[in-house]
Amino acid sequence: MTIHDTGGWTATDDVILRIDDVAKSYGPVKALRGVTLDIRRGTIHGLLGENGAGKSTLVGVISGQRTPTSGRIIMNGQPLERVDVKAMEEAGVFLVTQEPMIIDNMTAAENLMLGIWPVRNGLVDWKALRADAARMLDGSGIDPAALAGRLDAVARRKLNILRAMFSGGTVIILDEPTAALTVADRRQLFDFMRRLKAEGVTFIFISHYNDEILEICDAVSVLRDGSLAGGSEDVRAMTSEQLSELVLGRGLTLFQRARRDHAGKAPAISLREVRGRHLALSALDIAPGEIVGFTGLPGAGAKELARAIFGLHPARGRLTMNGVETGLPGDPRMALDAGIAFLSDDRRRDGAVGQMSIGQNIALSSLPSRARFGFIDRAAEAAVVSRYFGAMGVKSPGPEYAVDTLSGGNQQKVCLGRVLATDPRLLIVDEPTRGIDVGVKQDVLRIIDALSNTGVAVIIVSTDTDELVRAVDRVCVFGQGDIKETLTGEDITVERLRASVQA
Repeated sequence: MTIHDTGGWTATDDVILRIDDVAKSYGPVKALRGVTLDIRRGTIHGLLGENGAGKSTLVGVISGQRTPTSGRIIMNGQPLERVDVKAMEEAGVFLVTQEPMIIDNMTAAENLMLGIWPVRNGLVDWKALRADAARMLDGSGIDPAALAGRLDAVARRKLNILRAMFSGGTVIILDEPTAALTVADRRQLFDFMRRLKAEGVTFIFISHYNDEILEICDAVSVLRDGSLAGGSEDVRAMTSEQLSELVLGRGLTLFQRARRDHAGKAPAISLREVRGRHLALSALDIAPGEIVGFTGLPGAGAKELARAIFGLHPARGRLTMNGVETGLPGDPRMALDAGIAFLSDDRRRDGAVGQMSIGQNIALSSLPSRARFGFIDRAAEAAVVSRYFGAMGVKSPGPEYAVDTLSGGNQQKVCLGRVLATDPRLLIVDEPTRGIDVGVKQDVLRIIDALSNTGVAVIIVSTDTDELVRAVDRVCVFGQGDIKETLTGEDITVERLRASVQA
């Protein structure tokens, strides 16, 4: 697409990138409605919005992955003649995706220099490559010779950012870079970003978390229904409540579970002597209707125990459900048959089938219960789909639409509907609100709360301390494969949780 002239707009030295009256339509659907915003040089500019607000479409336009229907992209005062990936990267705009683009069996140095490997006499100049990489990685804490597959989550994100920089990036778009990071990892990433900002790098930082925007960003823009709802050139002038109101178009009532004391109740679930990789659990009981939070550092045992209960992590131990003792399930099918349901933390990989319809996804895990002599009872399936499509509040014209047409938050609701359709006695949800906006997050927590009121026991695995404070009756903090501390009642605070996890 050809971008028109500047139309009288006067460039200023501090504006490196201007998105000028950009619109994007998909047939009758208007994904962006004349969005205009300025990104100042050497700043971190936050981008907020609900799922479906237009963030992904705007980022797609800025990175050249999507062609705008109308509007202009102006870089360093010059309107760009083309808007595609090559043109935007040549102009210095690079996108760093949520999942780091890393080749695991290559070294950090080789990954860093992908696309710009030095050549001598028609062959890769390995000596020059290693020397250049060592210089570029100096001060990052990354060993150039380390295999990329062995790098931790924050190092992988750093590597992607540096690769964009040294490929000519002056404006780097970070799409939810803190996903799956611990509090300590996030702090390390933010310190790294501040250092690069001081060297003149400009960031566009996409997040669903107000506290991250307020901590790391200089400016913020909020999208709502494809339009620019507001923002500030000085994020210090804004509060979390003001950001939430801009995101939602209304005041936000945060969910808070009415905590219950389940001490002394006969357990619905009992675990004893669970052993496996990163697991050395002595004992855990969960009462009917109780919501228990699992948290801890990576490898501490929280995630591993949750997956072991569903037959996804090799382990041995005793499991008792409603007075019947068995071993741990050997696979997910055995777990489902026992009344255990599990919602993965990665809905893209193993939470939903994007090309299938919403209804087919909702019905998927409970399919065997409706099979008769090799045939599916379609009437029963339609009833299940209708029930959970409505109960989850999925925003779509109907359950016949494909899941990949939905926003991330609505995809998560479909995944939750799928596992609830199995009619579980124990529900395990791993990072249930990761990557979804603040409004949908409250919806998901309310759905889980309502389920527990029917007597279903729930485990929430989360590194989001605020989520745990609002959603659970009890928190188990894991360390070295076992529960190192249990918090209940008024002891469940953000400060106490963070201190316990890091202790």
